[in-house]
Amino acid sequence: MSTNTVSFDTKNTSSKETVRKNIRHALASKSPSKFPNIDLTSELFDPIDDVLYDFVTNFRNAGGKYIPCTKENFMERLVKLIKSQQYKSILNTNSSLDAQLTKNNICFSNSIDSSALSDAVIAYSNILIARTGSMIFSQKNSLYPSVRNLGKDIIVVAFANHIIPDLKGALNAQQQINKANMPSISEIITPTLPDLVDGKEVFPPSESRIILLLVS
Repeated sequence: MSTNTVSFDTKNTSSKETVRKNIRHALASKSPSKFPNIDLTSELFDPIDDVLYDFVTNFRNAGGKYIPCTKENFMERLVKLIKSQQYKSILNTNSSLDAQLTKNNICFSNSIDSSALSDAVIAYSNILIARTGSMIFSQKNSLYPSVRNLGKDIIVVAFANHIIPDLKGALNAQQQINKANMPSISEIITPTLPDLVDGKEVFPPSESRIILLLVS
């Protein structure tokens, strides 16, 4: 039995020596590393050359509906959209549109009961993020801390010159807009892809269809 024990210890010692020998050989080797040096200070993503193109592409791919506008035809297209969808209840969180909506015989409300859900809500997004197709909503521009669960459809009004390449730049822009004071609540929303039921697009109850009128 003692002979077996000695034999086992010898094998174990031999294995350890082989490992040590390999380590010494690796440390002594002067061959170049197979792995390139990583610049930890470089940007995570490649720069975006055309923020408008990237935003619209990513916004649509995420499930958003996009309507291009100019300052001249914006209201015409908004009214046409509202009438074509035959909304019965509309919540307008952007008071600057009140006069024009009234002029075009669009019935709307500026507030709703917290337990109610409008057919559509009109909201303003002051910053768009090109890389993800997302939109930032600030409580500064609305009475509500969130635009979610306010309407089955969210009609977003935004300007093309407010598109920022990425989230980091968007947060910096928020600080500049608000003179270094971030709004108490800022919400970032990305559209959701609908389900297809009998060939029709159906959004989950927890999600809203997002329709963007982008003014250039």
